[in-house]
Amino acid sequence: MRPGLLGVLLAASLAWSAPAWADDLDRHIRDLQLNALSGERAPGFSLARVDGSGKTSLAEQQGKVVLVYFWATWCGYCRKELPVAIEKIVRERRGQPFTVLAVSIEEPRDLVASYVKGAGLTSSVLLDGDGAVAREYRVRATPTTVVIGRDGRLVARAAGTREWDGRAGRAFLDALVAAPAK
Repeated sequence: MRPGLLGVLLAASLAWSAPAWADDLDRHIRDLQLNALSGERAPGFSLARVDGSGKTSLAEQQGKVVLVYFWATWCGYCRKELPVAIEKIVRERRGQPFTVLAVSIEEPRDLVASYVKGAGLTSSVLLDGDGAVAREYRVRATPTTVVIGRDGRLVARAAGTREWDGRAGRAFLDALVAAPAK
């Protein structure tokens, strides 16, 4: 390699910086006290919608940030967070490459449907009747949230509630939405 070319390549590599969304992602993960995940491809699933209108699959969400929210009607924390904070981000992010899949774990359709109607939920509520998807995602507590990037890779997870609709939550989701889908 010629000396001049090496200098140009070195200067170019030093001048390159990661995009803003990537620079901030680690900080947002720390701010929300999330567990960063490996970046491996998220395990696929297809689950029945609580409204009986068919199934929703993770593969259909390609190109979107997906917040998979594992919950149950008996979970007091879920009953507070899902209809308020989670619904708020669903409404605020309409039209963006973002979706929430609220996965009810091991509960009958009629019980979940009654709760969804009473709480006025508009997010996609799915039924994991036998708990297989929850086991695949190693859910040990409710709520557990798994965040999947636009590229279909695992980004972070949280057991327990988080301020998804607060400043730190918004900044984290903004950074992920800004990231390119690969």
